[in-house]
Amino acid sequence: MVNRTLVHFEIPAKDIATLSKFYADAFGWKFKDASLPGMEYWMITTGPRGKSIGGGMYKKAGPRDLPRNYVGVENIDKAIAQFKEAGGKEYVGKMEVPDMGWSFIGLDPEDNYIAMFQPKRAARRSAGRR
Repeated sequence: MVNRTLVHFEIPAKDIATLSKFYADAFGWKFKDASLPGMEYWMITTGPRGKSIGGGMYKKAGPRDLPRNYVGVENIDKAIAQFKEAGGKEYVGKMEVPDMGWSFIGLDPEDNYIAMFQPKRAARRSAGRR
C-alpha cells in the first residue's frame, strides 16, 4: 500500500438540514444533494477547488455511527490485507461505490473508524478515438 493522505470524510447527522446549516454558518462549507438512490447523502465542499478534500453527510443510523475519514489507496485489496496485518479490524467490508470506486471501513486497535477509498481508473481512449 502506498502511503496516502486523507481524500474524503463523512459526518453522520440526525437532522441533515440543521447540521449542514451549522457547518455552513461556522465554516462556510457548501452542501449539495448527491441524489443517490435509496440514501439521503449530501456532498460537502469545504473550500476552493484543489485546496481541500471533499466530504459527505448522511442520515445517522445509530449511536455508533460516528464520523470517519477516508485514506486514498491505489489497491484496496492490498491495503485491506496490510490494514488487518497491522492489527486493524473489518467493520464494513469492501464495497463498490457506483461509478466512483471501492471503499472499506475498518476499526483501528482502539476502535476508531478509519476507511479507505480506491477510485476507479478512468478508461483510456484508444489513440484514434475522440
